[in-house]
Amino acid sequence: MNIHVVRPDGSWYSRPDVTLVRDADRFCLPDDCTGALACRACCVRIEKSGKAVLPQFAGRYFADVADSILFYGVCRDGAVTPFLDRATWVDRTFRSAGTLDAALQERIVRALETVSRHLSLRIGDFLILELAPPASCRRGDTFDSIEIL
Repeated sequence: MNIHVVRPDGSWYSRPDVTLVRDADRFCLPDDCTGALACRACCVRIEKSGKAVLPQFAGRYFADVADSILFYGVCRDGAVTPFLDRATWVDRTFRSAGTLDAALQERIVRALETVSRHLSLRIGDFLILELAPPASCRRGDTFDSIEIL
């Protein structure tokens, strides 16, 4: 499984699947990180393999979405890194993409088109759209209820 993250400006990158939170409920920073950032996101589960997906066919490649949170570590030198273990949280309750507003559905279509232009999407991949800029987290912050979408 691959995790592809699309930022609001249209740029994107891929995270390894070890960043996905599976059973643990804590997020720990390595010693060389001085802080953390978190942002709300929308996770789209890819349901059909494809490459160079055209916008008019994008709806065939996804059907379910879920709330998610992306964490970033702030290194001692001020650089921000997304490559931390357990830094991608996805709600396990997926729901129909048809429940989203038209603007977010259009963003998903554009993101799918952009990412699939450069690499092949596989069944089970996650396409995650950042919905807001990352915000600073402090020790002890929790996300009990996020209802992003």
